[in-house]
Amino acid sequence: MKPFIFSADAHLAEPPDLYKDGMPAHLKDWALWTDADEKNIIIMLGDKPILKVYRNFHDHKTGELGCEDVRRLGGRNLDMRLKDMERDGVDAELCYPGVGLTAGLITDAEALKHTCRIYNDWAWSYLDGLHEKLIAAAMIPHIDIDDAVAECERVIAMGYRTIMLPSVLPPESPQYNDPVWDRVFALCAKHEVPICIHTSSGFKNIRPMRGPGAAVYNYTTLMCDAINVITLLTTGGVLDRNPGAKILLSEYGAGWLLALGERMDEGYFGHAPMVQPKLNRLPSQIVREQVVLCMQNDVGSLKTLREQGLETVVFATDYPHSEGTFPYSMELVGRMFDDVPELTQEEREAVLGLTACKLFKVDPDKARAARLPKAA
Repeated sequence: MKPFIFSADAHLAEPPDLYKDGMPAHLKDWALWTDADEKNIIIMLGDKPILKVYRNFHDHKTGELGCEDVRRLGGRNLDMRLKDMERDGVDAELCYPGVGLTAGLITDAEALKHTCRIYNDWAWSYLDGLHEKLIAAAMIPHIDIDDAVAECERVIAMGYRTIMLPSVLPPESPQYNDPVWDRVFALCAKHEVPICIHTSSGFKNIRPMRGPGAAVYNYTTLMCDAINVITLLTTGGVLDRNPGAKILLSEYGAGWLLALGERMDEGYFGHAPMVQPKLNRLPSQIVREQVVLCMQNDVGSLKTLREQGLETVVFATDYPHSEGTFPYSMELVGRMFDDVPELTQEEREAVLGLTACKLFKVDPDKARAARLPKAA
């Protein structure tokens, strides 16, 4: 039997008017929804366009590795999604929202609370019968910590195995080095629920640069958000005080994590008189024990895997997004493993799926066997 493949970065596509229909009337100006023109799908916040995505952006990949059809057919159809997963060799997925990734731009606490609840209720119902195979990350409000704790408690009681927070917090929110986050991290540690963070999910302009090099610059520098989150949570003490809490960061690459830990250690010792709070563990040790990153195209993460720690890297396809590796994920993985032949079969299987299974409490046999419920 082939290794169990768990993609720790995939997405659900919400109905276009999910948030608009569910938002209370007095908060409609904060409702997310999607519009379209001939070339673009447009994400709106109230009457303001906040992001445009080319309709056929993935067409440029046609023909790569002999694949003549790179269309993602399962974006809004669960039956076709399962077929796409089978085609790509994937057995289970961590599912982030689609439009909901932009909820970090909502700066009204009440509207954000309703947005998260609307998505979480929809996603749980939408994936009914497939919760062993498609692991939805619940959106958590981040402006008011009381709201965050309340929604964490609610979704954990529903059965959610993981929650998500944004990559960049708005000025209205306490930042990730603030001790008030201990309440959320302690709660998740108590229930062994990992905290997930996806690139471009926060309060930021994801296309700040225009002109020569802009497309590559904008995508590449998104990894700086992950560096900031990890550094704040580590050096600010939130992770140190909550050693049972785990964070997973998706679509940032993973090959740089070892260097980040070393850099933080250097600062911790080199600037010791000014360092506060004092930690019980070195920053690099905290990272090894509590931080997990997703690899997609970065063979560098495999080359540093043993030094950083086997359980710090997991695989991801980013389905159905165009930057992702569908439908040639297994060919890509094969090439990367060829570049790092010293990895054992145990290490390869951990990266491809078993580390994620442990993190999200997924039974591989149940995940493989999961099917859509039959219509009544």
